[in-house]
Amino acid sequence: MVVRVSTAAPPKIDLFRIPTRIMFGRGVALKVAEPLQQLGAKRVLVVTDPGVIKVGLVEPTLERLRDAKIAYEVYDGVVPDPTMDDVARCYERAKEMGADALVAVGGGSSIDTAKMAATLMTNGGTVLDYVGIDKVPKPAAPVVAIPTTAGTGAEITINSVIADPAQHKKLVIISPNATAFFALEDPDMTKGLPPFLTAITGMDTLVHAVESFTNKSTYPMTMALAYEAIRDAAWALPRAVKDGSDMEARERMLRAVISSSLAFSNTRLGNVHAMALPLGGWCHVAHGTAVAILLPHVMDFNQSAAAERFDAVGEAMGVGKDGKRAVRRTFDLVGAIGIPKRLSEVGVTEDEIGPMAKDAMLSGNILVNPRTTALEDVEALYRSAL
Repeated sequence: MVVRVSTAAPPKIDLFRIPTRIMFGRGVALKVAEPLQQLGAKRVLVVTDPGVIKVGLVEPTLERLRDAKIAYEVYDGVVPDPTMDDVARCYERAKEMGADALVAVGGGSSIDTAKMAATLMTNGGTVLDYVGIDKVPKPAAPVVAIPTTAGTGAEITINSVIADPAQHKKLVIISPNATAFFALEDPDMTKGLPPFLTAITGMDTLVHAVESFTNKSTYPMTMALAYEAIRDAAWALPRAVKDGSDMEARERMLRAVISSSLAFSNTRLGNVHAMALPLGGWCHVAHGTAVAILLPHVMDFNQSAAAERFDAVGEAMGVGKDGKRAVRRTFDLVGAIGIPKRLSEVGVTEDEIGPMAKDAMLSGNILVNPRTTALEDVEALYRSAL
């Protein structure tokens, strides 16, 4: 008897994780007490920033907590690009009040601060202990996240980004144990977002979708989600920027956040995000601005390596099955919604390209970018965007 031994590679196994429970629709933010009651939470720290309080988006949450007789305190010390020290302050406040759950109301900074403070509540240590992939051993304390922007996807993803100013770096923590327990995706919470913030957070969503759709780790399930996110964001973003009260646009942008976040949480991203983090660490460029400026340049660089997928991006963006048209449409979109088109317009200089490129090459996103990328490629992309 002849035994034939297969030399074929083992079949690829795709792992799709959705740790966070998601509720979507107008008014769902007002249901904040329900998941907390499911958990039996008795004392809650509400994590937010002064701007969100000022525009009245926090008070309805507090009213629902009072109605449900859930004790709470408000921590409003969140800042843009929160640091390890900012997370530690939030954690200390939660520990002092004996919180058994957190509610985050705000953008990515508030939600990432809450997620990492909740991680420290159950795991101890500092943020530095958990940098990287799957370094968090125990599930974080429960976080109910109510986003006020349609952008980062922090309320859904297994990623958190915390700044380390001493090293000019953004630290990335990737773990299903460091996620929000529940995301309340309410378009009504985003309708007051100013045009520029709508633009840069919305471009972050579009970048998530494009990079997840085209990178080396994508597969049919994530491609379907990312494709729908590209289609929703390309249609809705210019409309939401033009008229913040356009609720169809607001709903479709938030739907794009959910789809793109589910996609990229399971595929990672690409060169845009690898290069954007150093722009934040070295030059303090807002993340949404950084990814918006970089996206068309990176798309142009990648297009030849994944031509069929970029043709599909063009189709989703409404310009036909043409990857080159997709690149041109993206350049035009950035300008049309009021985002600077050049890094030089936001204070980046030639001197910073060298150290930024070295930092970018350390990102795992470089490895899944559709076109193989070397240090000199990253430097050339920064210069192209400069």
